[in-house]
Amino acid sequence: MSNEEKILEMLIDLTKAIDNTRTELKEEIQSVRTELKEEIQGVRTELKEEIQGVRTELKEEIQGVRIELEAEIRENRKAIVKIENKIESEISDKICGLYDSREVTNDKLDKISSDIGDIRETISNVELITASNWRDLTKLKSIK
Repeated sequence: MSNEEKILEMLIDLTKAIDNTRTELKEEIQSVRTELKEEIQGVRTELKEEIQGVRTELKEEIQGVRIELEAEIRENRKAIVKIENKIESEISDKICGLYDSREVTNDKLDKISSDIGDIRETISNVELITASNWRDLTKLKSIK
């Protein structure tokens, strides 16, 4: 066998070895791809489950907060109604007090007005009597 034949045979062997290696590498790459796909799918599934769990927890917490807020709002509304009723009652009492005070003031003003009328009448009587007295005094002075 000549050198050329040996080289040719070596080339053929090398080509076969390269083809075998290429085939093995392709199979290995395909195997790695399959494993990676499976691993990625597993991670996706785990992440989805974890996200769903977090969503569930958040929904429960939000619902709990909502219930607490609603209860607090109800209590605040009750307190506001009590305050409104108290204010309404106090305003009503104050208005009644003002009305009563006005009635008392009006009664006093009526009495004062009546007293002033009586005083005017008395003063008029005093003026008439005084005038009559002056006339009598004048008559008496003229008689002397």
